[in-house]
Amino acid sequence: MNATTAPFGSWTSPIAAQDLAAGTVKFEQLALDGDDILWVESRPDEKGRSVVLRMGADGPQDITPPGFCARTLVNSYGGGAMAAKDGTVWFTNFATADFPQTKDQRVYRQKPGQFPVPITPRQPVHFADMVPDPARGVIFAVQERSDVLLNGQAQQSLVALDMEGVALPITVATGGDFYAAPRLSPDGSQIAWLTWDYPSMPWEGTRLQVATLDAQGNATDVRTIGGAPATKIDPNLNPVLQNAMRYSDEAMAEPLWSPQGQLYCVSDRYSIKGERWWNISRVEGDDLVTVTHEAAEFTSPLWRLGLSSYGFVSETEILASYTQGGLWSLARVDVTSGVIRDIDLPYTSITHLKVGKGFAVFFGGSFQGPSELVRLDLETLETSVLRSANPGLSATARACFQAPEAIAFEVENGNGGTETSHAFYHAPSNPDFTGPQNERPPLIIVIHGGPSASASSALSVDIAFFTSRGFAVLDTNYRGSTGFGRSYQQRIYGGWGVVDVADCVAGAQHLIDQDKVDRYRIASRGGSSGGYTTLALATFTDILSAGASYYGISDLQMIAQDTDKLEAFYAALLVGPWPEAQKLFKAHSPLFHADKINCPLIIFQGEDDPVVPPPQAHVLIDSLMARKMPVAWEFFPGEGHGFRQKAHIIQALEEELSFYGAIMGFSPAGHLAQPDIKNWPA
Repeated sequence: MNATTAPFGSWTSPIAAQDLAAGTVKFEQLALDGDDILWVESRPDEKGRSVVLRMGADGPQDITPPGFCARTLVNSYGGGAMAAKDGTVWFTNFATADFPQTKDQRVYRQKPGQFPVPITPRQPVHFADMVPDPARGVIFAVQERSDVLLNGQAQQSLVALDMEGVALPITVATGGDFYAAPRLSPDGSQIAWLTWDYPSMPWEGTRLQVATLDAQGNATDVRTIGGAPATKIDPNLNPVLQNAMRYSDEAMAEPLWSPQGQLYCVSDRYSIKGERWWNISRVEGDDLVTVTHEAAEFTSPLWRLGLSSYGFVSETEILASYTQGGLWSLARVDVTSGVIRDIDLPYTSITHLKVGKGFAVFFGGSFQGPSELVRLDLETLETSVLRSANPGLSATARACFQAPEAIAFEVENGNGGTETSHAFYHAPSNPDFTGPQNERPPLIIVIHGGPSASASSALSVDIAFFTSRGFAVLDTNYRGSTGFGRSYQQRIYGGWGVVDVADCVAGAQHLIDQDKVDRYRIASRGGSSGGYTTLALATFTDILSAGASYYGISDLQMIAQDTDKLEAFYAALLVGPWPEAQKLFKAHSPLFHADKINCPLIIFQGEDDPVVPPPQAHVLIDSLMARKMPVAWEFFPGEGHGFRQKAHIIQALEEELSFYGAIMGFSPAGHLAQPDIKNWPA
């Protein structure tokens, strides 16, 4: 069948906005209870409700009843909202607006076949990263109290909750700004956890602590392992980064006990040719011994609690996931030699890996299909798919999925030299259509959030939504992204709004020079910090024809002064010390240079966003309206930092596509929601 020639952007696509929301779930957490597999998934069809499921003989079974939502607000980003042991499930509850009476962030116990029962009182307290200890009758958890402040933020501590909800919690550890990853030794005699203090982020400097537990769960003989301060600090670095390095210059993650009680973790102290990488390490005495020696990352930045990237097959063998060049792999690790042997799997994204007796489970994704819950037989290495994130995608939709090209290009570093930046290039892909020979496709620059994060290494259906209509997409891993070593990730500190912007421009120019895209039809889209970079591109460069900002930051000063607990000092790391660097914050803030914004914008914002407060968007919109610049916007009720509700996901995506069509001069196919573009035509 011959492909139809049609203008890029106007192709009829089998991927509708509804396909990104209707029936689609987002996998959030994975746990094992013996041989039982449990997980948490967020459902746009249920207004973003997060549900605990168990894999039964007849397939997936909902555990969480209607009216309850397994989601925690610790660190605002949550994670680790569920735990299970001996058939009982515990979860932190977060209710939607339909059930305000249960919106209490209490921990609930749910025994098989019974209704959830709260075991914590109704207080302004959040819990996450729970570890049941039936022998003591307690659950170890990270606790965050908004009614008690430490360094101006909600106080965190490590506690032991009574499983019956009768006795008061026992404080296991306190005094640090943050706690994460409590992990109980196999015999229950010891507990390990992570802690870190401001201004450090968990991917900059943490400390691993280990304690002996008494019969009630009290911690004694606490010792600290790793996380030493830097011995040499470059005085030219951002002063906030210098302070973080004086706290700890080693980012440790994912403490885990071997079957016989040997403690392991992931640490970024290992260096290859001057670049440091997150490798698996073993605790020996009060220090670490590196087990793997790879130019790769064996974990991810701890934005959400409950990370799990490796597990023990036996005392001498680990099953581990790692990322290299932006793509994830699964490997067997010999803990004695450190040798890794890759397992041939079709997945380029592997998250939440858990290892049981003779099997492993993980969330696996690839560029050719949606994320899946996968079971791996450790003897035969055969895989079986237990759950798909989007089972409703048609065969014609899947025919549009195409693996991107991993590209690298040079960027001027400001010192007369160049540095390498990375990205994924997605070409237009639809077997039913082709573009005119004399036309080049419009380009969308996709900018991930974080910025200490990375471009997706699996299918992004929203990218396919655009490429199947004739857009090219540049999914950037600009300097500052994770997965490429510690110094690459730190490159953005002090240069946020400069380094990322330069990389996006250089990436687009790289494609222009190769005659792959239309220089005069370039858009940018991103959420959170990706929304900020989109706004910065619109303000400080002339590369864009249009921009779509999802809950993006326009005033960096507001983020420095008012944001969530996790990121209280993050803007200072990314820009400079506050308020000393106030001029720099203003210089990098699109809001204070709105008179330079020279392309139309569409802005999407959640009304309940705790990370990027809605007033930021309102002020920017007012400024654009005063200049009579083309602008459209939507403020969605009940949405926070990231959209969860089906109707809002569909509306935003359709309006974004319609917006590009109006600005770039083509007519998108289909019946789409239309944005109200003010001051357009200009």
